[in-house]
Amino acid sequence: MTRVLVADDSETILLLLRTRLEMEGYEVTTVSDGQQVLDTVTDTDPAQAPDVILLDAMMPGKSGIDALRELRGSGVDTPVLIVSAYREQEILGDTAGLGADGLVAKPIDFDDLLGRIADLTA
Repeated sequence: MTRVLVADDSETILLLLRTRLEMEGYEVTTVSDGQQVLDTVTDTDPAQAPDVILLDAMMPGKSGIDALRELRGSGVDTPVLIVSAYREQEILGDTAGLGADGLVAKPIDFDDLLGRIADLTA
């Protein structure tokens, strides 16, 4: 079963993503800030590590962009999709060179999201 780590500071979005992804057969873990992403990735048994991370770009505390920077800096190569309501040009500028594997705009097109996850985990 494919494991997805979802990070967003909105409880509503976390619930929506968890519900939809679980309906599609994914195993989902949710967290609400960038530090929790780092903790989850580093504290998880490698055999249970996420196969893909959906990372909100802007969260209070440690942002998704900062978390991505730290993940890549520590050698974590898990595929990461940035999820953001900000304009694509702003986010692409902030994530250039950080190793994000794609950008998903909010409101989320679930068919697009599911396709991207499938491509990244094939």
